[in-house]
This record gives sequence, structure tokens and C-alpha cells, in this order.
Amino acid sequence: MSRNRNGANNEKREKVIMLASSALVLTALTMTGVYMKNDNKKEQDTGYTLDLSAMESNVDRKAQEIAKEVQKETIKKAEEKTAKIIEDDLDYFPMEVDSNKVEIEKAPEKKVQKESVVEEIPEVKAEPIVEEYLPAAPVEPAPEPVVPVAPVFDYVATKGLHRPLEGEVLIPYSMDSSVYFATLDQYKYNPALMLVATEGMPVEACADGQVLDIFEDPENGLCMTVAAGGDFRLTYGQLQDLTVAVGSVMKAGDIIGTVAAPTKYYSSEGANLYLKLTCNGTPVDPETLFQ
Repeated sequence: MSRNRNGANNEKREKVIMLASSALVLTALTMTGVYMKNDNKKEQDTGYTLDLSAMESNVDRKAQEIAKEVQKETIKKAEEKTAKIIEDDLDYFPMEVDSNKVEIEKAPEKKVQKESVVEEIPEVKAEPIVEEYLPAAPVEPAPEPVVPVAPVFDYVATKGLHRPLEGEVLIPYSMDSSVYFATLDQYKYNPALMLVATEGMPVEACADGQVLDIFEDPENGLCMTVAAGGDFRLTYGQLQDLTVAVGSVMKAGDIIGTVAAPTKYYSSEGANLYLKLTCNGTPVDPETLFQ
């Protein structure tokens, strides 16, 4: 904004100077004409012949002197007028003529006293949070696991045993004396009973019971142990094609499988059914309990 005001002031000054110069030139010409007219009158009055060349040089010299005086006076008046104009239009005084640098007197700063403003924050009371509780869905009790009730077998020796097949005794039970095993060609004690059979003959359960174990035996082939109740255990051997599994419950007379081909320990004796009865781990002669 300061530059715009300086430019406007410069334009005003230039206009004033141009007007003053024009006035000066007109004044000089007017005075020159007057001066020459006066000289012409003197020349006519005296009757002397004038030296025109000398007059011209004097006129030029006088005109120049007058022009300088008029120019000085005009410039002085123009500067005063310009200064007046600038003083009226500006709120500061220029320090140097024809200078673009202007020093502006700074206005005194007004000290504003800051008042501490403390905003009073209204106290906000926290409202109690009320939680909405939906009624809990009734929880159904988990069903109790069904524990299979183990069958109770009350076998006693007085009940006897169902004969598993119609074969004759091949090698008898003998724990008092040794018996002969043809394939092995030796005598030894026999805690079980071997019955003559043919391969594929059905084998029936000797008593009620539950299968405890099924296993392979090198001498007696595929075997199965059944809990008959009390402390009695029945072990069947030389089997194949079982119809039961571990945990199966059977009744006396149920078919539990068929007779398998004999192992190498009975290659001379041929196919047979291996049957062993124990009570508290002690072997018992099953043949004495057949009904």
C-alpha cells in the first residue's frame, strides 16, 4: 500500500514540474520580447546604428540569465507546492527527494492488558448406568452320559458248561501227569482240553459271558477270552471267522466263530478246538462240567 501511495505522489510531482517548466519558458519568451522592444525604441531614439550580432549575443546571454532566475524561482515554488501536496496527502515526511526509500515513523504500540479469562466448566454429574438384563434363557441340564451296565454273570461250577461242539477229546486236560503231544513228540502237562473238529465247524459258547480279549497265540492261533461270571474265565483257541468283538455279550449256545486250520504245533493231530477254563487263574478241567 505504501508503494502505491509513493507512485501517486511521484505522478503529482511530475505534473507540477511540467507545469512550472512550461510557465518558465513562456515567461522567458515574454521577457525577451519586451527587452528587444525596448532596445529597438532606444535605437530609434538615439539615431545610432546598432550592432545586431552583438545585440543577439547580449540578448541570448540575458535571456539565459533571466531563464535561470525564473527557472530557480519556478522550481522553488514548484517544490514548495509539491511538498505541500505531499504533506497534505501523506501521514509521513519524505526523507530524500527522488528516493524510493521512505522511512515511516512507527506508531506507538498500544499495550493491551490481557485479562485472564477462566471459563467455568459446569460440573457434569455422571448418571448411573442402568444395564438392561434380559432374562437368561433356561439352561437345560446336559444329558448324563449313558454308562452301560455291565452284565452280571453268576456262573458257578454247579451250573455246568454247554458243549461247544460234538467232537471227541483229542488231548485231555491233565495237570496231575503229563500227556503225549504227537506233533511235538513229547509228554507235558496240559491245562486245557483239545476236542476233535473239522475246519469250518461252528463253535458255540459254553456259558453266558462277555468278551474280554481277542489275541493271536503262536501255538493255538486266534484266541478269545470270555468272563463267565464270578472268577471263571473261558479261553477258546484255533478259531476263525469270529462273530463277536471285545465287549460283546453272549449267551450259552451262541455261535462265536468257526474252527480254523491247525497251527504247526498240531499238524499231526489235525484240526481241533482249544478250550481252557480257569477260576482265579487256576486251571479247571472243563470236561467234568459238560452237561
